[in-house]
Amino acid sequence: MLFIDSEKLRYIESLTIKSYPSECCGLLVGTDSPEKRVVEVCPVPNRNFERAHDRFVIERCDFEKVDKKATKNGLQIIGVYHSHPDHPAVPSQYDADHACSWFSYIIVAVEKGEKTNVKSWVFREEGNQFEEEEIKS
Repeated sequence: MLFIDSEKLRYIESLTIKSYPSECCGLLVGTDSPEKRVVEVCPVPNRNFERAHDRFVIERCDFEKVDKKATKNGLQIIGVYHSHPDHPAVPSQYDADHACSWFSYIIVAVEKGEKTNVKSWVFREEGNQFEEEEIKS
């Protein structure tokens, strides 16, 4: 289960709509013990310039910058969010190929510039697949 307050979730949704028709992405900072709770939403640039409409890339330097700040504040990166322009909020094969088993993955489906669905997923290495994760606000 992923705890994220409704204000932070609306913020993510607004960023995904603003970036349409390109995918946007960012990192979820918070705690994972005793529960996975988002404390901060950190937008980062999508560095995939060639296929921004259906792929995102978070560069190491952007990840490390957020991680350093999170660690300084006693937090950690617990997940990633990104949008799926004109596609469902379901992980793609590309998402699975680049997933980490300890992260939550919030995916926002944006159809014709409007948010249609939001889901969170966790990658299970043992089955090499994603499982839907409940979002609680």
